[in-house]
Amino acid sequence: MEIRPVRREEAASLRELRLRALGDAPHAYSASLESEERLPLSYWEDWATSKDKVMLVAPGARGRGLARRLLEARADWARQLGAVRLELAVAEHNEAAKALYRGLGFVPTGERRSMASDPTRAGIFMTRPL
Repeated sequence: MEIRPVRREEAASLRELRLRALGDAPHAYSASLESEERLPLSYWEDWATSKDKVMLVAPGARGRGLARRLLEARADWARQLGAVRLELAVAEHNEAAKALYRGLGFVPTGERRSMASDPTRAGIFMTRPL
């Protein structure tokens, strides 16, 4: 399997994957399915070329070690760009994701924010030195 950044011309596929992920596990994301369904294709084209990409694994492909491989690839890419750390946000009660990130060396920063998808829930920020 090839791991690489999303290309601009793959924006429609990126959108479809993100919407499936939001529909499958809305509690795991800060955005809501309804808000992201309204975003124009140009948003996804810009997102595909952004340096601040969000990691996505298709719902049917979860539990196979892909997230670990994606994060390690992201770390390698960030090092090549001169980054000194990775930062991410995760839903506070998403224990599986937090365990994955801790296993990859991420630690909580102490920063928390209300999630746009559900303001009664919080996202926590984690960081890992490179």
